[in-house]
Amino acid sequence: MDSVDKAEKTNSAPESSQRGGSQSLSDNPDSNKFGTTDDTIDSSRTVAEMPVDSSSNYYNMSHEKRGLAIVISYSEFDDPNSLAPRKCASHDADLCKASLERLGYEVKPHLENPKKDELLNILKAASRYDHSDCDSLIVVFMSHGKHDEKTNKEYVFARDREVLTSQLWENFTAENCPTLAGKPKMFFIQACRGDKTDGGVLVKKRKAAIVTDHVTITPKTEEYSIPVYADMLVMWATYPGMFAFKSPRFGEETSVFIHFLTKVLDEEGSREDLASMLLRVTREVGIEYESRSTSEDLHKKKQIPYTMSTLMRKVKFV
Repeated sequence: MDSVDKAEKTNSAPESSQRGGSQSLSDNPDSNKFGTTDDTIDSSRTVAEMPVDSSSNYYNMSHEKRGLAIVISYSEFDDPNSLAPRKCASHDADLCKASLERLGYEVKPHLENPKKDELLNILKAASRYDHSDCDSLIVVFMSHGKHDEKTNKEYVFARDREVLTSQLWENFTAENCPTLAGKPKMFFIQACRGDKTDGGVLVKKRKAAIVTDHVTITPKTEEYSIPVYADMLVMWATYPGMFAFKSPRFGEETSVFIHFLTKVLDEEGSREDLASMLLRVTREVGIEYESRSTSEDLHKKKQIPYTMSTLMRKVKFV
């Protein structure tokens, strides 16, 4: 029988002229909400070293160090009546630590059950670390989570209270952490994102294949600026609003997402690029896993990981 990580339920810029008149050549935000802008250079813009040429298809993964990996997991909470213990936490953390060390990361001591203030201080301290000689950063966070439908905000849980999910990565933007600017920053989140379940759809083979083509454009520049939120990847265990499952079927009770993530990193980390590996993780979780439960509401349900990425290049750990 599978158990489930259940989340606590609480759940214009004006026109510059009239038609026919002169038009401004300035770029303006596509919403009044954000006001206006122009093409002048912001003298306060953060300046960082360029780790790779703008036209490169791959991130520079040949620095002196691979980088820091921070693994944070929760097995218990101050209010056990609202948030059930996560018995898989320690095993999941061990899997992550072993996989990341094999990829060359310096895995910080496993952080278990920190309170909110401690968690945020840990992340802030990591953002102030000098990452100049590092390729990248990885953060793995494992806990309960929820989506607040009233505010449309998503939260994960520290030991004592909830944390906005975005607080896991906001300290590591290019602006807030210049020594990681232009370098991949990867966040993997094992947590429920709501209380819905996915019943799945049966897909049958079609006769004709679909062929597509693509175009790659790689302009050459000597110096370039990047967006503050560039070079980040966040991968969640499940789609927004959905449950994330754990299962004893892998030899020991393990989060389904963490099982497949570490399995693929171990098998392909020395030869495949990250995007290809995460596609495989998504595919294997989505196709190979189906829940088994004595509860009809949780039996024969599916799970699909969800990725948000502003990565501009491929990540290869070789």
